[in-house]
Amino acid sequence: MKENPKNEQYRDTMEEGELVKDGFLGEDERPVDEIIAADQALLAGAGFTAERIGAAMRTLTRQGMAGMGEEVDPGEYLVKAEEYMGLIGCPFKDNHRAAKRNTTATRKSTGRAMMWTDLGIHLIQKHGFFQGKGSPYRLEPLELAAFLGLEAE
Repeated sequence: MKENPKNEQYRDTMEEGELVKDGFLGEDERPVDEIIAADQALLAGAGFTAERIGAAMRTLTRQGMAGMGEEVDPGEYLVKAEEYMGLIGCPFKDNHRAAKRNTTATRKSTGRAMMWTDLGIHLIQKHGFFQGKGSPYRLEPLELAAFLGLEAE
């Protein structure tokens, strides 16, 4: 698949060391459009949307923020949101700046934990970008949907 010229310019900002030390692509050499399209196809086939997944992630992060760095128990999950100084810009250059915050949610029924950043929520919800294979912050779309307890539409 040929890269959309609009997204070709973003690939450089997604490489290691541009915006973040480890980058957003891992060892994934596919064009950014192809990464997004593959994840969107998986989600569509299973009855999910990136927007819905991002909204569920954002809800848990907001619940975690109430703990001011301490773990909270809003119900089905234990959630801890840890904020660091500063903001980070979106690699898609859409003028979005996210707080440097990591959220760790642990599903009490399974003991499974997942971690994401505020920028990761934005990338998923607004761009359908779960990051490249091998990226330290990559979240597998269907695993994330299951973890969040979402039901197919």
